[in-house]
Amino acid sequence: MSSPIAEILSQGDEVVGGEIVDTNAAWLARRLTGLGFELVRHTTVGDDLEALTAALGGIAKRAELCLSSGGLGPTCDDLTAEAASRAFDLPLALDPVALAGIEAHFARLGRPMAAINAKQAWLPRGAERLDNLWGTAPGFALTVGRCRLVFLPGVPGEMKAMFRHWVEPDLRRRFALRPARSVVLHTVGVGEATLQERLAGAALPAAVRLGFRALGTENQVKLQFPADFPDSEVERAVLGARRALGQAVYAVGSGADVNLERVVGRRLAALKARLFIVETVSGGALVGRCAGRDWLAGALVLPSPEGLPTGLELGTHSACSPLVAAEQSGADYVLVQGGAALGPNTVEGHFTLFGRGARVHETRVVGGEPSRRRHLIAALTLDFLRRRLEALVPGERAPEDPQASRPGGFTP
Repeated sequence: MSSPIAEILSQGDEVVGGEIVDTNAAWLARRLTGLGFELVRHTTVGDDLEALTAALGGIAKRAELCLSSGGLGPTCDDLTAEAASRAFDLPLALDPVALAGIEAHFARLGRPMAAINAKQAWLPRGAERLDNLWGTAPGFALTVGRCRLVFLPGVPGEMKAMFRHWVEPDLRRRFALRPARSVVLHTVGVGEATLQERLAGAALPAAVRLGFRALGTENQVKLQFPADFPDSEVERAVLGARRALGQAVYAVGSGADVNLERVVGRRLAALKARLFIVETVSGGALVGRCAGRDWLAGALVLPSPEGLPTGLELGTHSACSPLVAAEQSGADYVLVQGGAALGPNTVEGHFTLFGRGARVHETRVVGGEPSRRRHLIAALTLDFLRRRLEALVPGERAPEDPQASRPGGFTP
């Protein structure tokens, strides 16, 4: 069974002109996708009656659901109700209950109602009124052919409250919804093109929809499975994708709070350990990502990458060295990030982890403009830490440096 087709319509010159970001459409898109609709198009139209009328007519022919936000206010640039009236040949009529609700809203505020607010109570004939318990503008809904059209105010708080209160329960009753199942693989340090190349060897089932989300240093791979896809097949496909992508995958999950810092935090919690950071090349970006975490015992951001070119010199400086500061902080591990310039746009990053008798080191080369390099080096440093801590979790053999001479503390 295919999912019902949905579209979102946003309106307003301020949205088209970029004066405000259309957060309403993003919020509605997430809710509709989560319910099980197939969202195929976002349309944004300015305060133009003919353009709005044409947009509504086109959506009603293509989709089974249209959610519209904005244009329900009292001023001359609020054209939604008139556009719906024209698009579907439904003359506007005064809804006395809607008018009474608007008047009551102003009465509760202790303010007189301006005469133009009565405009908000004029709805297309036969429309179902959606009372706005959180503001002045009532919403309304129409059914045109196979398409259900729902019109909500553009004020985000009012729109969200009305969707939850009126719209979502109605959609659940009207549509047979079976949400697809999505699994997100979070990766670091690998571009979209390389991710897709690697997944070519995963032999994903034909029914699985593959998508990518580029976030700069940490990109996402999304596997979307049909609602009736067997759990065992989902697990097999995800495992195959993880194997194909290798160590680039640092987490699997769809939560918005999945990030490298949390993964590192879980590893340190398993080790009952805290970390001290010495940062150079990324200029504070690394410490900025970790600030406020309970596992961060302290940090030093050195002004020059040349201060610790490899990180292996830790402890060879004065009594104010990073080693002394780290030991005084009570940290169990110290992570040193150093580096050296290889050219005008290329840096060689050096990452070293010391502590509890272990010393491990890795080098990565990063190119690009300075801001990109700083953020990428910060992400790669965290990923180095994540991979090394995975090997140190109890029950697994810790990687050892042949020069590590004593247990505990920081081995220089």
